[in-house]
Amino acid sequence: MHYRDGQYFELSFRQFFFYFIFSLTLDALGNALSVSTNLGSAPWTAGAANLSKLTGFPIALFLGLTTVLVATANIFFSGKLNWKRFFGNILFGVLFSLMVGIFNGWLAVLHLNQLPIYEKIIIDIAGLATVGVGISIYQRVNVILHPIDDLTNILRFSYFKGSAPKAQMSNFIVAIFISLICWLLSGTVVALNIGTAFAFICQGSIIAWSDRHVFPALVHGNMEQSHKDIPQQS
Repeated sequence: MHYRDGQYFELSFRQFFFYFIFSLTLDALGNALSVSTNLGSAPWTAGAANLSKLTGFPIALFLGLTTVLVATANIFFSGKLNWKRFFGNILFGVLFSLMVGIFNGWLAVLHLNQLPIYEKIIIDIAGLATVGVGISIYQRVNVILHPIDDLTNILRFSYFKGSAPKAQMSNFIVAIFISLICWLLSGTVVALNIGTAFAFICQGSIIAWSDRHVFPALVHGNMEQSHKDIPQQS
C-alpha cells in the first residue's frame, strides 16, 4: 500500500511485481554474501546447518522442513487459516532457496572467504543489513513472504505493538535454541559467528529503519493478515 498526499492507495500489479522481485533479490543476495564469508549466517540458516551436521542429512532438507513448519506455526499465531497465504509462504521459500543458490554460485568465483578478516566482516555485515532492507520491503507489501519473515510480521503487530526488534529477536530465539541443542548433542556447532550475533541484535532495528527510510511511501498493507483476532472484552 502507498501513502501519499494524506491518502492510501492499493499497489498496482506492476508496483507489487517490482517491490516483490527487488526485495526478494536483496534478501537472497544478502544471505549469499553472508554465507560466502563463512562468518556466521542468520539464525534460522545456522539452525538448519547444525541439524545437518548432527544428522548427516543435507541442509536443504532442514531448510525445507523449516519452511513448512513455520508456515504452519503462522496459522496458529495469526489465528487464521489462509491456504493462499500458506502456499504463498512455501512458494517464497522455494524461490528464495533457488536464488540464494544462484548468487552463491556467482560469488564462489570471487573466493570471498579468502579475504582478510576485516574485509570479510564488512561484507558479512553488509550482506545481513541488505537482508534486513529486503525483509522490510516485502513485509510492507505483505502479500507473499518467506514464512519466517511472515512470522516476524505477525509477532510484531499482534504481540509486540509494532516493535520490529522485539519481534525479530523473539523469532530468532527459537533458531538459536535449535543450534544450542545440536551443540549439546554433538559437542560441535557450525554457522554461528559474528554474523549470527549481528543478525540477532541488529536486524530488527534495520527493518524498522528501512520502514522509515527505504521507499517511505510504501506502508504495511493487508494488515488483517498479520493480526491475530483477539476477542473484545464485554
